[in-house]
Amino acid sequence: MLRALRVAVNQFNRNKQRKRYIKAQTTIVRATNRFLFFFIVMASALTACLSFIPQKQAYEKKLAELADAKVREEMAESQLDSLSIKLEAIKNDPEYLEIQARDRLQVYRPGETIYRLER
Repeated sequence: MLRALRVAVNQFNRNKQRKRYIKAQTTIVRATNRFLFFFIVMASALTACLSFIPQKQAYEKKLAELADAKVREEMAESQLDSLSIKLEAIKNDPEYLEIQARDRLQVYRPGETIYRLER
């Protein structure tokens, strides 16, 4: 009976050791799985971020081009306004036409003395 009791205790201890070993193995597997899951998620996030960078740079480049085009458009519109004002003045204002003739074509009335100051 004592022998049977010892065998039962030894078997119980072996079962206990097996359970500890299985629990330790399970803990290692769980930790490994958590690490691999974290690594896969981080690698996916990094890949997504790295694929987004060239698209963002292209987007910012297009925004800069758009801003440059708007500036050029505003300059062209202001130049058009200036030229249309000059055209209207040439068509309808004889004083403006006389000033332009005197300055650009160097046309003067007889008997006038003109003094020019160069800058």
